[in-house]
Amino acid sequence: MNHTPQPTTITGTEMAYLHICRRKLWLFHHGIRPENENTAVQIGRHIGESTFKRTHKEIKLGDIGVVDWAELPHGVIHETKKAKCPMQADIAQVRYYLWWMRSHGIGVERAIIHYPKQKRTTEIVWDGTMDEQVEADLTSARNIVAQPAPPEFQPLKWCKRCAYAEFCMA
Repeated sequence: MNHTPQPTTITGTEMAYLHICRRKLWLFHHGIRPENENTAVQIGRHIGESTFKRTHKEIKLGDIGVVDWAELPHGVIHETKKAKCPMQADIAQVRYYLWWMRSHGIGVERAIIHYPKQKRTTEIVWDGTMDEQVEADLTSARNIVAQPAPPEFQPLKWCKRCAYAEFCMA
């Protein structure tokens, strides 16, 4: 009997963490989750729960995450973020969701990331380079979480507001 190991599942949150902090990615993947006590995380959840109530219909994507809502007849998914400005992490996460949905036969072509506190949106339109970008991100994320210990702490500009700050900077 031939058992081929299954690739490690990487979630959309973890895909974002790859672009925020590799240590945070490793810790989160290995079940270290202090974010439930973090005020910024709680505010983000509140924004997600209280914004776009009429259109807000979460769509579970297997084991990788949840899209906030979608307009599937128009090929659009929507994500709501707390951040003050678009971040590479947000783009990587929605790019991953688009890739996953497309690889499962769901015809999505773009994502709109909503930043309600700033009344801004960012649109991500699927293009031919995104398959390679997602696959490279998946390889990087899987390599990081496969390590026996988290990457060394590297101070970043957002560390003080991070849910893992106490853990990392202790």
